[in-house]
Amino acid sequence: MSPRRTNAERTETTRSQLTRAARELFSERGYASTTIAEIAERAGLTTGALYHHWAGKEALLADVVHDLHRQLAVRIRSLGRVGDEPVAQLLCSGREFLAFCADPAVARLLLLEAPAVLGYERWRQIDEQWWLSTTIRLVERARATTAGTGLGVECTGAGAESSRRLALALLGALTYLGHEVAMKGRPTVAGAGRTYEVLLNSLFP
Repeated sequence: MSPRRTNAERTETTRSQLTRAARELFSERGYASTTIAEIAERAGLTTGALYHHWAGKEALLADVVHDLHRQLAVRIRSLGRVGDEPVAQLLCSGREFLAFCADPAVARLLLLEAPAVLGYERWRQIDEQWWLSTTIRLVERARATTAGTGLGVECTGAGAESSRRLALALLGALTYLGHEVAMKGRPTVAGAGRTYEVLLNSLFP
């Protein structure tokens, strides 16, 4: 006989079912055209089960966005290490994000629905929660290896705050390139990746 599931395991299963159903429906119909009842029905659960875990549809969308970032993080980790060179790691993860944005369902949820529904500030906070600290660490390492060579340090100033601003600039550039990919489709992924590579190489020669 298989062991009985714990309450935590049952809770996680329920949340996963509802999050997956919400993601599917938000992608297919859009956030505004999807109801709580439809999400519960798609998951094979009750609306009461959904409201037990989330205050409403907006809170559920926030968790869907977290799941998208989690999926991207898993994809990046699955690529393996790109040596210890920080610029190569920044480039590899950036290219993977751009490829991620070529999926119409991902682009709709992550770049269109989420900022419109959650508001720019909350959407940005989720993005930074997942990627800012890692990007700052890679920027600091990249700047250390190019110290004294020019643009990477001298044009942005020194110190932790300037590394943070530079990391934000890189994330912002990727977001706009991701929008370009989302609007024009998969054929633009390679070109957007080359643009990001030019940016990195200009900052860290």
